[in-house]
Amino acid sequence: MNRRRVLPTALLAGALLAIASPAAAHPLGNATANRAVAVTVLPEELHMTYVLDLAEIPAYAALLDMDVDTDGRQSETERARWASGACDAAATALQVAVDDLLVPLAARDSPKLTFPPGVGGLETLRLECRLAAPLMPTAEVQTLSVTDTADDGRRGWREITIMAGAGVVLATSDAPAVSPSELLSAYPDDLLQSPVDVRVVHATFRPDTSGLNAATSGGAGTATAPTGTAPADPLADLLGGTDTPMAWLLALGLAAALGAAHALSPGHGKALIAAYLVGSRGTLRRAGALGLTVAVSHTMGVFVLGAIVLSASELLVPDRVVAWLSMASGILVILLGATTARRALGRRSRGHDHGHDSGHRHDHATSGSDTVDHGHPPLREVVTLGLAGGLVPSTSALIVLLVAVTTGRVVEGMALIGAFGLGMAVVLAGLAGATSLARNGLADSPRLAGSPSVRRIANAVPLASAAVIMVAGAAATIGAIGSL
Repeated sequence: MNRRRVLPTALLAGALLAIASPAAAHPLGNATANRAVAVTVLPEELHMTYVLDLAEIPAYAALLDMDVDTDGRQSETERARWASGACDAAATALQVAVDDLLVPLAARDSPKLTFPPGVGGLETLRLECRLAAPLMPTAEVQTLSVTDTADDGRRGWREITIMAGAGVVLATSDAPAVSPSELLSAYPDDLLQSPVDVRVVHATFRPDTSGLNAATSGGAGTATAPTGTAPADPLADLLGGTDTPMAWLLALGLAAALGAAHALSPGHGKALIAAYLVGSRGTLRRAGALGLTVAVSHTMGVFVLGAIVLSASELLVPDRVVAWLSMASGILVILLGATTARRALGRRSRGHDHGHDSGHRHDHATSGSDTVDHGHPPLREVVTLGLAGGLVPSTSALIVLLVAVTTGRVVEGMALIGAFGLGMAVVLAGLAGATSLARNGLADSPRLAGSPSVRRIANAVPLASAAVIMVAGAAATIGAIGSL
């Protein structure tokens, strides 16, 4: 792409995004590993096509693994060696049994390794392995089971299909004959939110004595590589348009705007922040501390995850790290909610005792006990909330870091990631500040404070907020455990 056109294009894209987050290149996400196994049953042999489709982040890690001599590039020999090893691993992970007896798999053709373009100039990876297993000819009905035991800890699409080749009839099968994703080349839009996850299939087959299936070939095992141009990502594209000081300033501003838009998208703890600050009397200073903590924790999370991808992806799968971070974030939120509930109960108890001791409810506004009852939230709790909100890094920001490393623009990439996190922080801090001002304005209103109904609602709000916080934390923790 012409660098003079990169910045205007990215600016336009940023304006059109509104509240959307930066685009993901792979339909299932930048960190997914997707697998498809196509089985064709022939009279004397099983033909199998195994397809591995890696999105940008795992593909980046695979490219690093290929570079055995660490010279910064992958030679044809290194790529061929990696592909052969990956196909051998796939053959080992596939357990194929005929009549309950395991049959050995062997390569029947050379692997095909391609690198379709990904977001921001990164590459995805597509590996196709052709495997075969011998069959003993018989006139009897035979059983077939195929189990894919491969597990690298990554999320993604998993499918197995079985079709009959020439001279064979499938008597029963719990697997489709046609790949729903065209062997990972065209994912159905209606299944992107709940990807297919099939790892075990069964079938029975027998020879075709009628001759009706004589013309059928093993076409189900023919993979078609996806076509198209490289997708764009507004944040990653900014790395190509920072040749002048003015362009650099505009790029930083747009990165911050994209971070703000990302924070406005669903999630990111906005309801959690509002619930906490409604339940405890926040201030603008606390709102600023919250935003700063979100920015710092999000930026550091991106750098830590980037370091894992670059140096330890075999030991620590980024998806697992994100899941652990999500669980830690959820636990922090639960603890914060419990602390908020305990403080609210303490306030209600003190307020109740004070009411019986003095009998003068109107003195609460100026009594020393009211300082405790309506005190500002402790700074450590605000920092904890900000840490929980920014602990899980954005995949888009991680993509920018990998693009920056690949193109030698590390400083620029780090600056853009920092600006992105700052944009997120400004939005969340603004939400916190607006919530605090609204809550405090209502609490300080003499007209409202004199209403018994308002007092009852105000007394119930802290406990209700604590309950919302704990439920949100429990939901995040359970979701993270499920992904682990």
